[in-house]
Amino acid sequence: MDQATSYWDRIVAQRISRRRALQMAAIGGASAGAIAVVGCSSKKSGTSTPAAGTPTAGAAAQGTPKPGGTLHGTVSLVLGLDPTKAATFLTHALASYSYSRLMRFKTVIGKLPDDEWYVPEPEVAAKVETPDPTTYIFTLRPDVHFQNLPPANGRQLVASDVVYSFERYRAISPNKADLDMVDTVTASADGTQVTFKLKQPFGLFLNRIASFQDLWLLNKEFVESSPTAMDKGMLGSGPFMFTKYTPNVEIAWVKNPDYFEKDASGTRLPYLDGVNLAIITDQNQVLSQFAAGALDTISVPPKLLASLQSQSPSAVIDKAPRNILSFLYFQPTTYTANKPPFADERVRRGMSMALDRASLLSLASPDGGVWPNMPINGGFGKSWWLNPQGSQIGSAGQYYKYNVAEAKKLFQAALGGNGTFSVPMHFSSTVYTTIVPYYDTVRQALPAMLKDAGVSVQEVPEEYGNYIAKTFAGQFDGMAFGLESVFSDIAAYWTNMFYPRNAGGGRNHSSVDDTQLNANIQKMLALSDMTQLHTQNFDLQKYTSDHMYYVPVVTPVEYTARSPKLKGVVNTTGPTTYAVGTEGALTIWFGS
Repeated sequence: MDQATSYWDRIVAQRISRRRALQMAAIGGASAGAIAVVGCSSKKSGTSTPAAGTPTAGAAAQGTPKPGGTLHGTVSLVLGLDPTKAATFLTHALASYSYSRLMRFKTVIGKLPDDEWYVPEPEVAAKVETPDPTTYIFTLRPDVHFQNLPPANGRQLVASDVVYSFERYRAISPNKADLDMVDTVTASADGTQVTFKLKQPFGLFLNRIASFQDLWLLNKEFVESSPTAMDKGMLGSGPFMFTKYTPNVEIAWVKNPDYFEKDASGTRLPYLDGVNLAIITDQNQVLSQFAAGALDTISVPPKLLASLQSQSPSAVIDKAPRNILSFLYFQPTTYTANKPPFADERVRRGMSMALDRASLLSLASPDGGVWPNMPINGGFGKSWWLNPQGSQIGSAGQYYKYNVAEAKKLFQAALGGNGTFSVPMHFSSTVYTTIVPYYDTVRQALPAMLKDAGVSVQEVPEEYGNYIAKTFAGQFDGMAFGLESVFSDIAAYWTNMFYPRNAGGGRNHSSVDDTQLNANIQKMLALSDMTQLHTQNFDLQKYTSDHMYYVPVVTPVEYTARSPKLKGVVNTTGPTTYAVGTEGALTIWFGS
């Protein structure tokens, strides 16, 4: 048996054993702000993936679930309701309450082992067959129906709905390059199967289909009921039915009574009667409302953790490094026109060595965190992330070490004179500051830290919308400090951040252009042998860490707080894909 076969068979065996033991128990739990999810995997050709159960390992210790109650959480901003049109994770997180996907990611109540993060499992699919490396045949569950609201009226979800959803995605999604490897999508005549034919092998295809940023399954009748239907409401096959959105006030859903999943005792999921997210930007107000019992679950800025514990001593605190990459990136003319100072890799290496990551982590979080490399964040899990502080990183590890003296030497060698220089630093002055609690703390520390190495930073704050439209899109001078969205597979990082923009590099903020690197990324992504894929992924991380095309910063621990009455919460350690509805809220219930 080859290594790829043994790897996949081991994953499948784990799933089968878990399903038999739990008899279709539930997937779920979540925080309304940001909560955790799972590992990563692919599969060998010529086999099938049986339908995954909805695991609730660890649920028995919490007692018998009691259906009912409305979960009250918060969201700081709503930037649209249509997941196909959206580039922001904010919209996709909200969509996860109303819509389903063919695949999702594995969750369990409590702690999910690190090597099982981002493991794709069927959701609307009953099973997946791969007769060859470029063919994926999804057999759909027969019990999945759109929500019983006009104009869908509870009709069954069939294969043509998947085709329709994909065609709309390919036509209008800003993320459509994520599925550019797909050649054709066809529905069987009886509506039970949909076949994806790829242009070339892509070993992480199931992870990409499970991505919360891409293929949400839509109802054609609803989409085409009016030109603004998708902008004003949601109607899918997910666990919750959209009821209202009041700008700057709240967004809410009620339970879908016909949702297809059930727990081990046959109780239909979700347990909750509804979800209500208050739109609040003031973090102190969030803490006050949580302490007063008006909110059940919240995100907690590290600097307010002590205040939270003082106001709400009985709160359950969950902590984990979130899978968000923080990094410095450079003006595109760095690579397109060989413009100094960052065109010289010695300067980029020096920028990395000027960062005291240990101090940044101590500033940003009481529990520290991990170091990302480029481009894989530490919150992605040990299976795919090469630790910049470990021995496996090789000689590139020296550029992650805090060494101001060596940074100055590199600057002098590259730029002449005393090596000092000035540079503007663009950053978002809104949204990130509330959604990612550590962002502003780290951002404020960077100028003083870089000044010690001779880099004079001129801060350029930008409103989030302008930042995304211009700086994040590669229209800026100097450098920028930013965050990269959660991706659900390492391929999305590599292709988005290094491929040319017209070839899938939608997040190639600096217009990095390394043909050798891109060729090696393409070779890696065509692999189906998981051992080889892991090896090549680590080799690429060594290469990009050596060249420092972008400079990764830090990944602090983040915190969520929940009422002790909230049960059935999944993955209190591990990363998140923001699919908090379909991967989070299904098994939440209120205990005593």
